[in-house]
Amino acid sequence: MIVSELTYPDGYQTEVMHVQAEQSIGKIFMFHGMLEHHERYIEFAQFMADNGYDVFVCDLRGAGTSAHDQQSYGHLAPGDGFQQLVEDARYLIDRYEDGRPTYVLGHSFGSLLARRLGQIMGHALAGLIVVAPPPHPGVAGEAGHRLIATVMKRKGATHQSRFFERLLFGRYNLKFLPARTDSDWLSSVPDEVDSYLADPNCGGLPSLGFLHEVTRASLDVTTAARIHEHPKSLPVLFVAGVDDPVTHDGEGLNGIIKKYRNADVELAVVTYDNARHEILREAHREQVWSDILTWMKQNKIH
Repeated sequence: MIVSELTYPDGYQTEVMHVQAEQSIGKIFMFHGMLEHHERYIEFAQFMADNGYDVFVCDLRGAGTSAHDQQSYGHLAPGDGFQQLVEDARYLIDRYEDGRPTYVLGHSFGSLLARRLGQIMGHALAGLIVVAPPPHPGVAGEAGHRLIATVMKRKGATHQSRFFERLLFGRYNLKFLPARTDSDWLSSVPDEVDSYLADPNCGGLPSLGFLHEVTRASLDVTTAARIHEHPKSLPVLFVAGVDDPVTHDGEGLNGIIKKYRNADVELAVVTYDNARHEILREAHREQVWSDILTWMKQNKIH
């Protein structure tokens, strides 16, 4: 495994983890979820490398040790923060372009980034893997986004609000009450939840600017119009836990699936019973990994 520093054109620095395969048949670029970091994917990346894929995972802007060092943890610039993540991702992918098949995998918030990449550069990709995807947030999401924008004008983009954090994400744990922690919705494995809570590079309060970009991306990337930008030649795999509150316990996932099928996109869907949000770190993670690998090999470009 190689960990290197990457500096984007605007000077922002991040860490990139490259897990190398002995005889590589392709590349995977992975994008993590909200308020976590690349090191949480070492186990999955090593599995994929052992099966022939070079894996690249970077800390997204506003995440990880680099963000703490640059005093930007949990913050994105309102208005263009998500677009900056898209540009960062394209810069990373282009940096390692070598003609081998390229897959993009995104988890949760990272899946919004992955889906947007599929829409704007899908013809250059071999496949898209969408893990624990947030659906379109509907009328409530639109109202929340407008309210965040209004408060942000008064308090500033870097202001941290427990109220908005609870408003947007507080319902996730309701299904698991009485809960051991506020984060039981992440995984059915207590050790995984405890690991997340103990990690200084996980969690915390996001800024209003960050929440503005999360809600804006959720509203934009998941629309039918955006989905119709996705090339019909780019296959997609959706992976989710049946008990994941982020996908509205499957209801939101069904809505996303319908939109992709209406757009005539080649789509496969795998769901797992008794599994929550962090499906790649669930009790039956090796089955999930194996299913992703099987799908990738079925869609390999020769």
